[in-house]
Amino acid sequence: MNIKSKLLIAALALLQGTSWAQGAGESPAEGGFDPGFQAAIHVGGQAPNKALSERFGLSNTVGLSVYHLSAVGWRWGVHYRFQTGSDVREPGLLVNLRDPSGRIIDNEGRIALVTAQQRGTVFSLSAGRLFPTDFLSSGSGLLLEVLGGYWEHKVHFQNRGNRLTQLDEPHIKGYDRLTGGLMVMPRLGYVHDSSNGLVRFQCGVEAMLGNLQPNRVWNADTMMADEGPRKDGTIGVFAAWILRLKPRSTDVDYYH
Repeated sequence: MNIKSKLLIAALALLQGTSWAQGAGESPAEGGFDPGFQAAIHVGGQAPNKALSERFGLSNTVGLSVYHLSAVGWRWGVHYRFQTGSDVREPGLLVNLRDPSGRIIDNEGRIALVTAQQRGTVFSLSAGRLFPTDFLSSGSGLLLEVLGGYWEHKVHFQNRGNRLTQLDEPHIKGYDRLTGGLMVMPRLGYVHDSSNGLVRFQCGVEAMLGNLQPNRVWNADTMMADEGPRKDGTIGVFAAWILRLKPRSTDVDYYH
């Protein structure tokens, strides 16, 4: 069983356990929070840190989260995020495909327009706590949270109208620098819940630290293998719109 499968099983167990806790009975009066499940659509931006800065520049992410919030502010979550970036700094990338002028020639002998981009995915679980304060609206609070899971990134090639055999499967594996492994991400932020319950969002800062292993045996362009494990990291900001997952409180149907 691989790491991704284990994380998925852990996520299902987490959601099942929190649903039992919800059924056990929690009251918003216990801590000022409205307990239950939430979904969040989040975006973010990151600057590379450690070894990652030698491969990529700035990146951005978009993703989905599902949380369970207790009445006293404990919050557990399951997260997926997709990572992209346009600044690729990897030394020696595609060097074996370039002519003396630095151009890449396609299968028909034309100049190929190849653009390298960053791609990545992160699947994680989280545990955190919301702390209410007197000067914030009821249900809002300061957020302390830690995420842990699996992080994978690679170089993606955008080939515009040119056929290049080396960048097709299975040869692309010699160029994409696929790398993956475990990560941890501490977060500090703010969660807002308006008094009417219609506006919920969160924002803050985060740092992702990964102990990643190259997944390719050999790089065809540099004629060398990547060394691992890699200590990759990012420092960034995030924001999310939160949706309350709540069953209908009435059996009356409305038609428009």
